[in-house]
Amino acid sequence: MRRLPRILPSVWPLVLLSAALGVLLLAEGSARAYPQFQLSSGATRCNQCHYAPAGGGLLNSYGRDAVGDQLSTFGGNGAFAHGAVSLPAWLALGADLRGAFVDNDVQDPAGPTVAVFPMQADLSARVALPKGFSVSAIGGLRGQVRDPSLLVPIQNFQPVSTSELISREHYLMWEPEATGPYLRIGRFYAPYGLRMAEHILYINRDLGFDELEETYNVSGGYILPEAEVHLTLFAPDFVRHIGSDEKGFAAYLETRFHDDTAALAGQLRVALAPGVTKVMSGIVGKAYLERLRTQLFGEVDLVNQIFTDLDDTTRTQIVGAAGLAVLPTTGVMVTLLGERNQVDVQVPDAWTAATALVNWFPYAHVELQLMERLQFPTGGSTASTLFFQIHYFL
Repeated sequence: MRRLPRILPSVWPLVLLSAALGVLLLAEGSARAYPQFQLSSGATRCNQCHYAPAGGGLLNSYGRDAVGDQLSTFGGNGAFAHGAVSLPAWLALGADLRGAFVDNDVQDPAGPTVAVFPMQADLSARVALPKGFSVSAIGGLRGQVRDPSLLVPIQNFQPVSTSELISREHYLMWEPEATGPYLRIGRFYAPYGLRMAEHILYINRDLGFDELEETYNVSGGYILPEAEVHLTLFAPDFVRHIGSDEKGFAAYLETRFHDDTAALAGQLRVALAPGVTKVMSGIVGKAYLERLRTQLFGEVDLVNQIFTDLDDTTRTQIVGAAGLAVLPTTGVMVTLLGERNQVDVQVPDAWTAATALVNWFPYAHVELQLMERLQFPTGGSTASTLFFQIHYFL
């Protein structure tokens, strides 16, 4: 193990690059960011490390330097292909490869699901154009454990086998400076909420931000060192009919204070779908306790649903998550998270979940994650998920 850092800068980048390109078209996964790093790493804005204004996707040069110098236990060169390939200033490339093991026990009579599978294999690219314009895209193949002839999930409208190639994210953006105004049009997640990487969390899964639910958007905003605002008009995927069938408007306003160690945000999302209208409002909070190397974070959303095909029957849902992330040493992050999803406040039944995540970034470009998740439905049996993944990115 001690010799590995000396090998990586010379031989390993070429080996890993060849291997990555050879297996790239295996699976499709997520490209969300890690909000645990927003305040704890010294970066107060998501676009300090990412090209996207609200984070996620390709890392910029600052983010790649941070991966090698600050966020990995044994360091390394965070540049594309470990620095073995020099790209022109107008071009940024990347790739994400994830393999996973899952043991999912949801009290199914057939027993728990145990599988090893390729979870993600994406290529990413960004081309900078004159006058502050750029074009970005992320694409790959879908990856799943289920029968490819099934509708997964049901709102995808078609079997995976008929739509294996997928570009979850592609957009044209105008952003002349890192701070100031921006405009973006294309397919991506509208900025909203904590934007945790784990799509199975209730704040993602039940609020319109599950896997492959990226919408087509016209989005704009203004970013300042101490605050930012994002406004988005969104519509369903009219090209492939994959993901959400909602259309509407989303807004996210965040302000940072206390020497950039705390942040508070308000948010609103109005979504219209066949037979139902959702009006969501919520708050997001983050605070970093430097002495404890711990970041606190939370989100709570109130969802008012109007069922237009049922004589405008209404229902109010509450979805929330709160937790902490401890960074005991360089490259290690331990996250504990509690969740609550009460589908109808007039009914006591709800889903409660507890999730523990351990992320280790041993070297630049490499991440290992172990997750244990327990779900406690009211009146039902406990559901357990044990998940392990290996993530490599160029």
